[in-house]
Amino acid sequence: MEEFYSDGLNFSCNNCSACCRFEPGMVRLSQQDLSRLAEWAEVTDEQFILMYCRWIENSEGTKTLCLREKSNYDCIFWQNGCSAYQARPVQCRTYPFWTSLLESRDSWNAEKKRCPGLDTGTFHSMEEIQEQLSLYEQRKPITSLCREP
Repeated sequence: MEEFYSDGLNFSCNNCSACCRFEPGMVRLSQQDLSRLAEWAEVTDEQFILMYCRWIENSEGTKTLCLREKSNYDCIFWQNGCSAYQARPVQCRTYPFWTSLLESRDSWNAEKKRCPGLDTGTFHSMEEIQEQLSLYEQRKPITSLCREP
């Protein structure tokens, strides 16, 4: 089956920050993400977890390490833009080339209601999209069955 994006897609971030603000979300961290962010914040991984993270438990009892949100659902690092931009997690860096958004044209179009940058601006070839999708899919979020927040 040919992917709907086989001829490429246009996307340019217009800095609206809708993907970082306003709605609840989960930015799942891999070990690489955690280490990069901790280095950026000039703290140990453990200190970073205590200051900026939360454990989210799923229905099977597995906990996943995620960035905290502010009470208004903004990302903990959103301050008139991403204060951790250079160290942002793979999940953030690969948006909008995520599995769920690339599964169909309908999924992509539904996301356009939230993100005005979709189908505008810079052209991304199928190869570029698949490279970003691969990075997104290969990340391994930190999980735990017994670690308490």
